[in-house]
Amino acid sequence: MRQSWLALLLSGGPPGPCDDVSIDTLTQLQGPAVLVLGERHGSRKELKRAWRIVDGLAADQPVTVALEAIHEDGQPTLDAFAASALSKRDLPDALDWETTWGFPYRPYKKLVQGANAGLTVVAAGLTLGPKPDDIELVVPPDYVDHLTAYMGGHAHGDMPPEMAERFTTSMTWRDFRIAELAVQGWSGEGVLVVLTGRGHVEGQLGTNWQLERLVDVPVQSAILSDKDARCLSGDRLVD
Repeated sequence: MRQSWLALLLSGGPPGPCDDVSIDTLTQLQGPAVLVLGERHGSRKELKRAWRIVDGLAADQPVTVALEAIHEDGQPTLDAFAASALSKRDLPDALDWETTWGFPYRPYKKLVQGANAGLTVVAAGLTLGPKPDDIELVVPPDYVDHLTAYMGGHAHGDMPPEMAERFTTSMTWRDFRIAELAVQGWSGEGVLVVLTGRGHVEGQLGTNWQLERLVDVPVQSAILSDKDARCLSGDRLVD
């Protein structure tokens, strides 16, 4: 059975030349700045790397972590946890984790409970669906070509133009909304780290591109994956 175009996009694209970046280098970023990290959802290895980066950044500056894994409706729950009004044992159920995300909670636990380490944690996930009619989006130049070429022979030759346009709008809406929620939860101090699916990061036309339009500070990005991962030219892989 053919995979959905979205599933193919989020699972990785064609191989390309990529730059390596170390965790130590990323932890030297000084705010105000934004760092977007692309993950394979639920990957224990990649989420450990994400935590090491966040923890390193927080050694000498404020850090806000915006997680696509937590639906935006979960922000009051995160705030209650930060205020010690909710226990860490009750946090996953209070966030309705199994229903709203579905990937295992344990690899995300330190990030979700980041308030215990002095982090500000922001719910940056959204309900899947079409773009609201009252939202005006700016689509990156040639984004439709990027998305279809990224999926190669799986979709480039058999996606009708009108469907390609809808798909591009849907992806742009998700990219934008994750970025918008992250920025809304950030004070502007220190580093804002946005952790999202790698399909929103690779190619520099996703959430990172939208963030560059929303903030007046440097925006960097990296893919939390090993050197065997597929990526697009210009992407950075955490080594």
